[in-house]
Amino acid sequence: MKNQNKFLGKYWFGQHLIGLNVFDSKGNDCGKIQSLCIDPQIFSISGVMVKQRLSSEYFISASYFEILTDDSLRLNSIPIKPHDKIVDVDGKSVGKVIKINLNSETNKIQSLEIKSRFKSKIIPSDRIVGVGDKITIKD
Repeated sequence: MKNQNKFLGKYWFGQHLIGLNVFDSKGNDCGKIQSLCIDPQIFSISGVMVKQRLSSEYFISASYFEILTDDSLRLNSIPIKPHDKIVDVDGKSVGKVIKINLNSETNKIQSLEIKSRFKSKIIPSDRIVGVGDKITIKD
Protein backbone atom coordinates (compact mmCIF):
# COMPACT_ATOMS: atom_id res chain seq x y z
CA MET A 1 0.00 0.00 0.00
CA LYS A 2 1.31 3.44 -0.95
CA ASN A 3 1.95 6.15 1.61
CA GLN A 4 -0.72 8.86 1.57
CA ASN A 5 0.26 12.33 0.43
CA LYS A 6 0.54 14.99 3.12
CA PHE A 7 -2.22 16.89 1.41
CA LEU A 8 -4.82 16.08 -1.19
CA GLY A 9 -5.28 18.95 -3.63
CA LYS A 10 -6.22 22.01 -1.63
CA TYR A 11 -7.06 20.02 1.52
CA TRP A 12 -4.50 19.36 4.24
CA PHE A 13 -4.75 16.59 6.84
CA GLY A 14 -4.70 17.75 10.45
CA GLN A 15 -1.86 15.44 11.41
CA HIS A 16 0.38 17.18 8.87
CA LEU A 17 0.02 20.46 10.78
CA ILE A 18 0.88 19.00 14.19
CA GLY A 19 4.55 19.60 14.91
CA LEU A 20 5.03 22.34 12.31
CA ASN A 21 7.24 25.23 13.37
CA VAL A 22 5.53 28.60 13.81
CA PHE A 23 7.37 31.83 12.97
CA ASP A 24 6.24 35.40 13.61
CA SER A 25 6.43 38.21 11.04
CA LYS A 26 10.08 38.90 11.98
CA GLY A 27 11.08 35.25 11.55
CA ASN A 28 11.34 34.52 15.28
CA ASP A 29 10.50 30.97 16.38
CA CYS A 30 7.19 30.90 18.27
CA GLY A 31 7.21 27.15 18.92
CA LYS A 32 5.51 24.13 17.35
CA ILE A 33 1.85 23.42 16.69
CA GLN A 34 0.53 21.02 19.34
CA SER A 35 -3.13 20.89 18.33
CA LEU A 36 -5.76 22.49 16.11
CA CYS A 37 -8.70 24.43 17.52
CA ILE A 38 -11.87 23.88 15.50
CA ASP A 39 -14.91 26.17 15.62
CA PRO A 40 -17.77 23.64 15.94
CA GLN A 41 -20.36 26.02 14.48
CA ILE A 42 -18.61 26.66 11.17
CA PHE A 43 -16.28 23.62 11.07
CA SER A 44 -13.13 25.62 10.41
CA ILE A 45 -9.83 26.12 12.20
CA SER A 46 -10.15 29.05 14.59
CA GLY A 47 -6.53 28.79 15.69
CA VAL A 48 -3.76 26.54 16.94
CA MET A 49 -2.22 25.68 20.28
CA VAL A 50 1.54 26.28 20.17
CA LYS A 51 4.26 25.27 22.62
CA GLN A 52 7.78 26.55 23.01
CA ARG A 53 10.45 24.69 24.92
CA LEU A 54 10.09 25.16 28.69
CA SER A 55 6.85 27.12 28.21
CA SER A 56 3.16 26.41 28.52
CA GLU A 57 0.90 26.01 25.49
CA TYR A 58 -0.76 29.14 24.17
CA PHE A 59 -3.41 29.93 21.56
CA ILE A 60 -2.73 31.70 18.26
CA SER A 61 -5.85 32.83 16.42
CA ALA A 62 -6.27 32.08 12.72
CA SER A 63 -6.36 35.85 12.15
CA TYR A 64 -2.57 35.75 12.69
CA PHE A 65 -1.99 33.17 9.92
CA GLU A 66 -0.08 34.44 6.88
CA ILE A 67 1.41 31.49 4.96
CA LEU A 68 1.28 27.73 5.49
CA THR A 69 4.14 25.78 3.91
CA ASP A 70 5.19 22.12 4.06
CA ASP A 71 7.38 22.83 7.08
CA SER A 72 6.04 25.92 8.85
CA LEU A 73 3.24 28.32 9.64
CA ARG A 74 4.22 31.96 9.17
CA LEU A 75 2.32 34.66 11.02
CA ASN A 76 1.41 38.19 9.89
CA SER A 77 2.48 39.80 13.17
CA ILE A 78 4.08 39.09 16.53
CA PRO A 79 1.84 37.19 18.98
CA ILE A 80 1.93 37.57 22.75
CA LYS A 81 3.53 34.49 24.28
CA PRO A 82 4.12 33.14 27.80
CA HIS A 83 7.37 34.53 29.28
CA ASP A 84 7.27 37.68 27.09
CA LYS A 85 8.67 40.67 28.95
CA ILE A 86 6.29 43.48 29.93
CA VAL A 87 7.45 47.10 30.15
CA ASP A 88 5.65 50.37 30.86
CA VAL A 89 5.60 53.27 28.38
CA ASP A 90 8.85 54.55 29.92
CA GLY A 91 10.58 51.22 29.24
CA LYS A 92 10.69 50.16 32.90
CA SER A 93 10.33 46.41 33.44
CA VAL A 94 6.94 45.42 34.88
CA GLY A 95 7.18 41.61 34.72
CA LYS A 96 6.65 38.60 32.45
CA VAL A 97 3.53 37.01 30.97
CA ILE A 98 2.54 33.83 32.80
CA LYS A 99 -0.96 33.37 31.33
CA ILE A 100 -2.97 34.75 28.41
CA ASN A 101 -6.71 34.99 29.13
CA LEU A 102 -8.94 34.89 26.05
CA ASN A 103 -12.56 35.89 25.56
CA SER A 104 -14.27 32.52 24.98
CA GLU A 105 -16.58 33.90 22.28
CA THR A 106 -14.13 35.98 20.25
CA ASN A 107 -10.75 34.34 21.04
CA LYS A 108 -9.34 37.84 21.52
CA ILE A 109 -7.07 38.64 24.44
CA GLN A 110 -9.10 39.71 27.44
CA SER A 111 -6.22 40.10 29.88
CA LEU A 112 -2.69 39.01 30.69
CA GLU A 113 -1.64 37.49 33.97
CA ILE A 114 1.87 38.69 34.70
CA LYS A 115 4.40 37.88 37.36
CA SER A 116 6.33 40.73 38.88
CA ARG A 117 8.88 39.76 41.50
CA PHE A 118 6.95 37.44 43.81
CA LYS A 119 3.38 38.44 42.99
CA SER A 120 1.10 38.09 40.00
CA LYS A 121 -1.45 40.56 38.68
CA ILE A 122 -3.96 40.85 35.87
CA ILE A 123 -3.44 43.41 33.11
CA PRO A 124 -6.60 44.13 31.02
CA SER A 125 -6.04 44.08 27.26
CA ASP A 126 -7.00 47.75 26.89
CA ARG A 127 -3.75 48.64 28.68
CA ILE A 128 -1.61 46.96 25.98
CA VAL A 129 -0.22 49.68 23.70
CA GLY A 130 2.51 47.80 21.83
CA VAL A 131 3.67 44.28 20.98
CA GLY A 132 7.16 43.56 19.68
CA ASP A 133 10.29 42.25 21.35
CA LYS A 134 8.58 43.39 24.55
CA ILE A 135 4.95 44.13 25.39
CA THR A 136 4.33 47.74 26.32
CA ILE A 137 1.49 48.66 28.67
CA LYS A 138 0.11 51.97 29.89
CA ASP A 139 -0.76 52.81 33.48
